[in-house]
Amino acid sequence: MTAVALKTLLNPRSVAVIGASEDQTKFGGRLYKTLLQHQYAGEVYPINPSRDSLFGLKTFASIQATPQAPDMVIMALPRDKVKAEIAACAERGARAGIIITSKFSDAGPEGQALEREVVEAAARHGMRLIGPNCLGLISPANKLVLCSSPALNVPSLIEAPIGFVSQSGALMGTLFDRSYGLGIGFSHCVSVGNQADLELCDFVEFLIEDDRTQVICSYVEGIKSPQRFMALARRARLAGKPWLMVKAGATADGSRAAYSHTASLAGDFAALKAICDRENIVMMDDPLDMLSLARAMVRYPARRVSSVAVITTSGGGGAISADQLSHAGIGLAQLGAATRAGLAEHYSEGQANNPIDIGGRRHEGSTDELGQVTAELVLADPATDLGLMVLTTAPDVPGLTRQLAEGAQRPAAAGKPTLYVMLPGRVAAPAREMLVAGGLPYVDTLAEAMAILRGWKAWSTYQAPEAPSRPAGMAAVPAPAGGTLGEAAAKALLAGVGIPVNQERIVRTADQAVDAAGALGFPLVLKVVSPDIAHKSDVGGVALNIDSAQALRHQLALMQSRVAQAAPDARIEGYSLQKQEHGELELIVGARRDPQFGAQVVVGAGGVLVELLKDVAILGAPVDPASARRAVEGLKVAPLLKPYRGRGALDIEAVVDAIVRLSWLAHDLESQGLDFEVEVNPLKLRLQGQGAVAVDARARIGAR
Repeated sequence: MTAVALKTLLNPRSVAVIGASEDQTKFGGRLYKTLLQHQYAGEVYPINPSRDSLFGLKTFASIQATPQAPDMVIMALPRDKVKAEIAACAERGARAGIIITSKFSDAGPEGQALEREVVEAAARHGMRLIGPNCLGLISPANKLVLCSSPALNVPSLIEAPIGFVSQSGALMGTLFDRSYGLGIGFSHCVSVGNQADLELCDFVEFLIEDDRTQVICSYVEGIKSPQRFMALARRARLAGKPWLMVKAGATADGSRAAYSHTASLAGDFAALKAICDRENIVMMDDPLDMLSLARAMVRYPARRVSSVAVITTSGGGGAISADQLSHAGIGLAQLGAATRAGLAEHYSEGQANNPIDIGGRRHEGSTDELGQVTAELVLADPATDLGLMVLTTAPDVPGLTRQLAEGAQRPAAAGKPTLYVMLPGRVAAPAREMLVAGGLPYVDTLAEAMAILRGWKAWSTYQAPEAPSRPAGMAAVPAPAGGTLGEAAAKALLAGVGIPVNQERIVRTADQAVDAAGALGFPLVLKVVSPDIAHKSDVGGVALNIDSAQALRHQLALMQSRVAQAAPDARIEGYSLQKQEHGELELIVGARRDPQFGAQVVVGAGGVLVELLKDVAILGAPVDPASARRAVEGLKVAPLLKPYRGRGALDIEAVVDAIVRLSWLAHDLESQGLDFEVEVNPLKLRLQGQGAVAVDARARIGAR
């Protein structure tokens, strides 16, 4: 649905409340009361055949009895009555409806079938639906409340340019309640429920186009339209609107893990995160932290945060804050000489640095407004992106909070962001009220502050990907033979796109192995070849460092015995004898087609520790070299790429090249309508200038 059309639906000229009541124990009663309470300016048609009026408004026995067709209807009827009522509303000419009722597709096949019938009944007359199994919408921008949550029983709505789309109605109501107490407002909140008709992407598109929304927040359980989601992510980024998201179910999908590590490492959540990282959607763990970050971004639009100055009332608070910032990967601002000199006029020796403990003031000649002076000096420093005000229990917490706030708003502070951490309990209650009244972001714990700052830094330091280009001389890959590819066939596929692979020979007997060894040269690696064995080392199917013909015969006999015992039913097609390659670091690189988001590549710590470390990055394919490099440099094993104790730097360009080439292979397979997994583990990385080599690979090619 277009954003323009949805804008009209969310600002209806008239609303019919089916099942309206004055009984506040009923959904219809709460819906009706909150709609009237928040001064909706349009026409309200309460539908109740048993009453002449409700709260002073004339009632109507049915939707057919209303003076005109309502733009919007909302209902919380028993499930079995919903279809008939929706059909009646659609025939009357209602343009949109909200179905609160649950037990549709959320309750099994029978409910799912009924849900489809309800949507079809509405669609026959062009009526659009929100829900079912939702809690409606809250639109302070339109003074429209169509929600039964008791959280709406407040004197007035707080309007702010934050849009929120949630797949959970109860969570939307809870977050509205908590946000209200923190002074956080919204432009629009929508609970989409089962997304039987209108869905998450429809409302995100509306928020991107909505002039009254600056920051988009979402709670997501599943993506209904992946390709549209990706397009909207880019539109939000290009429109300059931060998009923050909490995703439920952040667990890897291990359904195909028996075949390859790539599938288990790049599960549903990791695949989604790759898209979000590419388009600068900030994923967060806690929805309240998400809304607190949104409030801060609205207060300080377009501000970017990567270095922080801490002002605190406690030396301990400063030390803990510095530790937490370090753990979160956020830098302490390195204050300039002029700033330190200005602070030294008011602080004891050694105290005029970041973090700054206000308790370390010099008593001689120090101002009574030290908080104001300190905040202004620190925020005026070019190195400071944000002032983190960590308040502990002190004689005058409200007074000091006021000073800090006033100093932060002085012209010299250049409007830089502040975030207040109010650690005390009741002592800080007046200070919290003052911050809410001033629209200043605050939290109650350092953990909340760190979550907000991590998200803000992630958004701030984003680098847009370059347009990917195919490596010179690499032709488009024709569709390979389908099915499971053994190591030799998988390596041939890799070699065809320019990824170096080691030499190998397939042998079946000890004599054949010894003959092949003469051509390859020692040392050698021996591996079992079987379509039934995915992870050869798990069944004793790998032998390393074979340095003689005698050792080769011995290792082959041992391997045959081990494999027969560990995998007695496996079909053994032979043994791969390979030139043993050296390397300084083992990585995994892989590619797969994600069912929702298409071709993706994986890079991470490889070898036998791949599942244990789970140190991976996921990228959409094809990928540009700069993005591939950033992914590698972001791994936990990345420090091993640098010179260390006499060993030179490793050849990062070689692994970047392998990632790019594999990503184009993935792109070509995807464009031909193929499902696939391709994995190199390990890719042995050598010293700078010496390249990398794939020493084990597997692949699976199939139709979608």
